[in-house]
Amino acid sequence: MKKIISILLIGVMIFSMVGCGKQQNLSKGEDDLGNKNNGKDIVELENENNDNSADDNKDVENEDITDPKSKEVDLYFTNMKYIETGNESLEQLISEKRTVEYGEVSLEEAIVRELIKGTKNPDLVSSIPTTAKLLGTEIKDNTVYVNFSSEGMNGGSLEETLTINQILKSLLELDNVEKVQFLIDGNKADTLMGHVTISEPFESTFK
Repeated sequence: MKKIISILLIGVMIFSMVGCGKQQNLSKGEDDLGNKNNGKDIVELENENNDNSADDNKDVENEDITDPKSKEVDLYFTNMKYIETGNESLEQLISEKRTVEYGEVSLEEAIVRELIKGTKNPDLVSSIPTTAKLLGTEIKDNTVYVNFSSEGMNGGSLEETLTINQILKSLLELDNVEKVQFLIDGNKADTLMGHVTISEPFESTFK
């Protein structure tokens, strides 16, 4: 009888040990599965963050790209009849409506470049020398700085006067412009072509 009881006790102990082993293996399997899932979640989160960062970078790049714009302005060109006759009773400058494209450059620079380009109207002409090289414009405190290269700025007194007045009248009609300062090679200079003083900013045209 004692032998039978001993055998039963041994059987119970073996069964209990097997059950515990299975439970431990099951727990370990769950832990491994959890670790794998956690690793997958981390990778997915990192990928999502990288995607968001890429989108943010694209947005920044898009903000750096200036959208093209256009504005209808009055450009002033020289009256051909005034040039041909010298009649002082005639208007020296006549306006021409034109839609100016800008964005890569400022509106002020686009206007000056359009003046240099000239007009197709046979009654008008640009007095700005075709050899003139505009280096750029800058606006600060409602003053536009118009920067020309010293190369190609050649002409007589009348041509210099009309060149300056064309630019002045076209720019001073903009709401944000009160003065125009001419520069040569980035610096203040005495004249554009040797005849008219340009050392100080202009607030209006002159004769």
